[in-house]
This record gives sequence, structure tokens and C-alpha cells, in this order.
Amino acid sequence: MKKKFFRVLFFCFVCFGAIFNNYAQSSNDAEHMHLDNLAKQMFVDINNRDFDALLQMTHPKVFEILPKEDMKNFLKSMFEGTEELSIDMPKIIPNYKLSEIYNIEKDTLKFAFVSYDMNFKMTFNNQEFDDDAKEMMLPIMEAQGMEVEFLSNKTMSVLVKDSLTIILKDNNTNNEWVMANYNPDSPFFYQIMPSALMEKAKEYKQNLMLERKKNSEN
Repeated sequence: MKKKFFRVLFFCFVCFGAIFNNYAQSSNDAEHMHLDNLAKQMFVDINNRDFDALLQMTHPKVFEILPKEDMKNFLKSMFEGTEELSIDMPKIIPNYKLSEIYNIEKDTLKFAFVSYDMNFKMTFNNQEFDDDAKEMMLPIMEAQGMEVEFLSNKTMSVLVKDSLTIILKDNNTNNEWVMANYNPDSPFFYQIMPSALMEKAKEYKQNLMLERKKNSEN
């Protein structure tokens, strides 16, 4: 009788375990699909120059540092250029990679990374560069992860490899998914991001660079 009871109990545990695992996997898949849709929408909003939509998805702590209207003007200048600088960014959805969803800090912080290459043209409206200036600028921009080709004395083509956008949610975002660009050179980035996320982002970025290096050597 006892053996039969334990067999039934064991069978119940196995069944409940399988159901729970299937539910968890289904939930993770649905959440990953949701983030993939957010990533695609980000590129659509960029292509449409829908700055209000981009601000809607921006981490709220950004606006504690920079007012929303100032941030909107910054986005406009970045994508549309200024009197001094014209920017031509193709309206495409690049090939991108969405990472797994990471869950740390007792389940209060979730995040994922969107990596992609970004290319654009920059034209300096009031300035020209001679050969010496070009030689000086190239290594500086390459050190920032940019591949640069001068198309003229005023225009350059820029390729930024492995750009990284972070999609995250935690208590500070009211558990809503928001976005922030990975920029370890900015002090604002350190004010906004949790330290555990910054460590993972640094590791993820380094792995992207290492993988690209390996591929170039094959």
C-alpha cells in the first residue's frame, strides 16, 4: 500500500514539474517575443523620426538629468543634424540580435541586450579636412569603435559596429520595459543603471567584440 502511495505521489510530482516547466518556458518565450517586438518598434520609430515614441520608451531616470524637451531636441540634432553638421542615416531595420533575458537582484531587475551595426554619413557644413586632419581623426574615431571613410573633405561614412541598446525593467521603471543605450563613457550611464546590469553589459559587449575579432581571423 505504501509503495503504491509513493508511486502515485512521485507521479504527481513529475506531472506538476513538467507542467510548471512548460509554463515557465512558454512564459519566457512570450516575454522574449515581446522584447523582440519592442526592438523592431525602436528601429521603426527611428526611421519615422518619431521622437515622442522614442522618449516614451526612454528610461525615466534620464529625465531627472536632462528635461524631456531638451532630450527631444538632442534626438532631433542627432538624427536630423544641425546647421554645422548634417547627418544622413538610412531608414532601415538593421540585422540585430536580441540576447536572452537576464533576471537578477531577487527578480526585481530584468534586462536584455539588442546588438546591431549602425551606419550613417556625416557632412560638416562649415568645415573641411585636409589629409593631415583626416589622419588625425581616423584613429580617434576608431578608438570609439567607429570605422570611418572620408568621401570628401567634408563628408565621411561612419560604421559603428556592435551598437548596444539595453531593454530593462525594475522598480525604478514601475516594472515597465524601457530602453537605454550602452555608453560606458558617459557619467550619466552610471547614474541610471544598476551596477549588476553594468557589469553584465560590459561582459556582453566584450564578448561581441571578441566574437567579431575571431570571425575576422577565420
